[in-house]
Amino acid sequence: MIPELHFWKVMKRPVGVFLLCVVGAVLIFAAVHAGLDLAFKKNIAKGVRVAGIDMGGMTKAAAMQKLQENLNFPQLESDIVAEFASSTWNLPLGRIDGYVDLQAMVDEAYAADWSVPFYQRWLRRTIFRGANKDVGVIYSYNEAKFAAFMDELETVVNRDPANAEIKLNSGKLVFQHAADGWKLDRAEATQVILDSFAKRDHKAELPVAVTPPQIFDNQIGKVIVVNTVAHKLDLYNNMQVEVQYGVAVGMPSWPTPKGTFVVLSKQRNPTWVNPGSSWAADMPPYIPPGPGNPLGTRAIQTSAPGVFIHGTYSSGSIGYSVSHGCIRMYIKDSEDLFERVDVGIPVLIWAG
Repeated sequence: MIPELHFWKVMKRPVGVFLLCVVGAVLIFAAVHAGLDLAFKKNIAKGVRVAGIDMGGMTKAAAMQKLQENLNFPQLESDIVAEFASSTWNLPLGRIDGYVDLQAMVDEAYAADWSVPFYQRWLRRTIFRGANKDVGVIYSYNEAKFAAFMDELETVVNRDPANAEIKLNSGKLVFQHAADGWKLDRAEATQVILDSFAKRDHKAELPVAVTPPQIFDNQIGKVIVVNTVAHKLDLYNNMQVEVQYGVAVGMPSWPTPKGTFVVLSKQRNPTWVNPGSSWAADMPPYIPPGPGNPLGTRAIQTSAPGVFIHGTYSSGSIGYSVSHGCIRMYIKDSEDLFERVDVGIPVLIWAG
């Protein structure tokens, strides 16, 4: 028993020495790094960059100065360009009180080392590794003004799909081409635009859902357009003039009505029936087909009350306002138009 106790006394001495050495080494390690922390407390850690510019070892003031001298502010503060399809919308930074926030960039660079737990910082020093962080360009802006821009952008971008159409609008002839409907995803668009601050070209591709129209330009079909001022009848086929004719229209006391109508019927060699109007009081109840027929050889009835597009043997009236409301054409022209149109197509009459 006595030899065994002696053995443990011998063994305890090296262990104690070893433990004392370890504790001493730890205290020295901590003291050294704590001293280094105090010595470099005002400096940005090695390996930290801002917009690719090395900030390692600099004070905040020195880092600010270096950024002011090296950053390309005209490029960094150029307009944000939001894009979709072939349309663009510019957002000047001044509109949202935007600017490159140097202070925030320097603060983040400084925090790369000093915001982490001390043991991580000390370990990096021990193995001679820097923070290895690149702080990007940071922008500050007025959130309320940015929201106002997004409101405006949403209003401008969003639209319903438009079907192709030739129509009258407030008495004017309008050619409405087919257009897709657009719907901006505002939440995603906001993030895309904010992310574009960090891009060199400041371009943001907007997320927009597209709804196609139901009728395209090549699906309109035929439309008759009568200009009572120019005394012209144009037959359009899918937005293009297929053929044009000279016509006569109503006199001032019996004007050709303006508006949007349709073709109701087509008659070959029509019989003229007295409409009972005052101007026809001395005329017979009807006139059969032939050279004396006021409707000529072809008559196209429109939904405008009592108005026909028809041929006339009074060829000298073409180009004038002399009819009782009907639209007169040369006989050959009325026969040509008759073969080109179908019942139901639109008839637009306007004063061009």
